[in-house]
Amino acid sequence: MILAIDPGSQKTGMALVEEDGSLVWKAILPSEDVPGKAAALAAEHSVRAVVMGNGTRHAAMQARVSAALRGAGLPADIPLVDEKYTTEMGKARYRAEHPARGLARLLPKGMQTVSEPVDDYVAWIIGQIYLGLVRAEDVGHKKV
Repeated sequence: MILAIDPGSQKTGMALVEEDGSLVWKAILPSEDVPGKAAALAAEHSVRAVVMGNGTRHAAMQARVSAALRGAGLPADIPLVDEKYTTEMGKARYRAEHPARGLARLLPKGMQTVSEPVDDYVAWIIGQIYLGLVRAEDVGHKKV
């Protein structure tokens, strides 16, 4: 099992991902709560790797989570994953699970907005990228 983290300054997405890429658990937590939660989840679920996106404030979060893992007697190496297009992919996954209703469903997909934070979905995608199951090219972005 993989614990994936999408670091942020105020809020951070986390996801437990099976080796086949399926989701076990996901949540968005206040960033200050992440190190302790990461250590607890890693111990409770026999996580083989804790991985993190290389985006916003990743260096500080990587150091804090690594210290928490070491303090719990767990392996503290945290590989970084390229986060290119993961927010866009997270929004698409959110929209797939929460389709628009009413008149909003008539809008083209590109005009539909996501009213919720998607950091947890992004963490799930980061875990799948680490496992080699998802690539930035999968987003279908014209810049890829």
